[in-house]
Amino acid sequence: MIKETTILSGIDKAYDSVDAFFTENGLADWRANELKLFTEAGFDVTDSAKQMVALSDDSTKVVITVDYADQAEKDAILASASGTEPTGLEIILDSEDHLF
Repeated sequence: MIKETTILSGIDKAYDSVDAFFTENGLADWRANELKLFTEAGFDVTDSAKQMVALSDDSTKVVITVDYADQAEKDAILASASGTEPTGLEIILDSEDHLF
């Protein structure tokens, strides 16, 4: 298994929800597209043993943890990903602050 966590920081404020974070940072469509691409690659984004998304403890960031079965699954998903990172955000990749 390959577990990776990404932390996204947007506008410096506390958010009410993960959806509010993406909406208020102009990324609702980007997030929907990323989830669609993961799903189309066969990754179950609704399985909390595979992926979790939550606000940070202070509600100012979004934390995304993904647990790939192996390198082949990760490669298949990344091959179908949009390849465009959201702009206007600070992105910390491969954090050790996993949600599960």
